[in-house]
Amino acid sequence: MKLIWENEIKDFSGKYYILKRQTPTLRPFLSGHTHDYAELFYIERGSCTHEVNKKEYEATKGDILFIKPDTVQHCIKNYSKNISLLQILFQKESFSYIGNRYVSTVWRSLWNLNNGESKYHFDPMHQLWFENNFNRLLISEHSLFEIDKFLLNLIGLIQDSHKNTSIRTNDHWMVRALKDVQEPEVFRLGVKGFVSLCNRSPEHVGREVKKRTNQTITDIINQARMAWASYMLIYSDADILDISAGCGLSSVGYFYKLFSEYFNQSPCKYRKSLRDQSEVQKKESYITLMDKIPELGVYK
Repeated sequence: MKLIWENEIKDFSGKYYILKRQTPTLRPFLSGHTHDYAELFYIERGSCTHEVNKKEYEATKGDILFIKPDTVQHCIKNYSKNISLLQILFQKESFSYIGNRYVSTVWRSLWNLNNGESKYHFDPMHQLWFENNFNRLLISEHSLFEIDKFLLNLIGLIQDSHKNTSIRTNDHWMVRALKDVQEPEVFRLGVKGFVSLCNRSPEHVGREVKKRTNQTITDIINQARMAWASYMLIYSDADILDISAGCGLSSVGYFYKLFSEYFNQSPCKYRKSLRDQSEVQKKESYITLMDKIPELGVYK
């Protein structure tokens, strides 16, 4: 089976990128296939086996995978029930344009690694960056410029991570804390919960986190809260009051304010904008559902 770009953009005028979230309920995972466009996909939740040319590679949350146009046959299999993928599809011309205009050995190496090994793993801090910015693009008004900016920032993050690997290895306590703060039992406790993970004084933790991430501990905690709130709004029926409390926020008014700052709309509108699409997809047969895939994406 080969997927063709023109079929992906059916009934849409934009022909540069497609952004979408994929879960088993939104779209069944295809069996082995190729495509004439480039694809990168990020594991937002869960884990899976990525089969490429009959070889299997494990992928889990925080992994981002790169598939060049007209190269391999691949598919997702053995996936966990809660799996969620964030995908960006490029028409072949867009893929070539970025590679030629912004010459980057790191970027090219990511696409040129052999088959399923073409994978990069984001640390917890950059996982939050990717998820929050991708979700903003997915559900809000945007321009081609904003998508290009997102991709260039992505290149920059990966390049910087290669340069700073030796520095990062000295900050194991921070990397561990940035990962663990994504858990509700931690971010519900706020700054105190984050500091308790570090086994260092609050002053030292605050100073080093600001130095390494250019963010305050509160900024990082709120990112974790909003990432969790986003997931709960889409994939659960929990009341917004309960989600606010689950974030560790006693003021629902502050929860609404914070959520709107991150996603440019209220939690109610956010839930409706994605939940309605999901419910429509569930009612369709497999063929009809495949035809309606573009409705889940952003086209520019």
